[in-house]
Amino acid sequence: MATIALRVPTAMPGNAVLPNGHCYILFARGPIAVRDLIAEKVRAELRKARIGGLAATSLPLLLPAGTPIGLGPLDEQLAIVQAQRCFVAGGFLLLYNGRPLVDLDEWVELTRQTSLLFVPIPAADSAAAQRSLRDAA
Repeated sequence: MATIALRVPTAMPGNAVLPNGHCYILFARGPIAVRDLIAEKVRAELRKARIGGLAATSLPLLLPAGTPIGLGPLDEQLAIVQAQRCFVAGGFLLLYNGRPLVDLDEWVELTRQTSLLFVPIPAADSAAAQRSLRDAA
C-alpha cells in the first residue's frame, strides 16, 4: 500500500487550530481503526514533546486532566491507553471528514484527501457531548 502524510491538528471547540496542536503523521493508505488513529496521534505528539518539551505538544488535551506525561517507551504505551479511554469517556472528539467518530473499533478509509481533527471537550461538557454523539450515531 502507498504511504500518505496527513496533517492531524488539535483544535479547541469554537477556536482555530492550536499553534502547537498540529502534526504530520505517515499512514498506509487504506482502512484503519479509530484506536490506531488515536495511537498514531499520541506517538506523534510525544515525538514533538521529546524534541521541544511539553510546550510543543497538545498531548495534555487528549489525556485525562492532571495525567503526568512521561517520554519513555512504556510511558508512550500508557499515554495511548489513557487517550483511548479519554476518547471513550467523551474527553475529546475525533472528526473524520467532519463526521464524529464514536467507537474505537470503527474503521475508516484514509486517502490523501482525508481530514482528521481532534477536538478536546471541556470536562463539564464531555458527558453531554458523549450522549449527543451516541444519539446521532
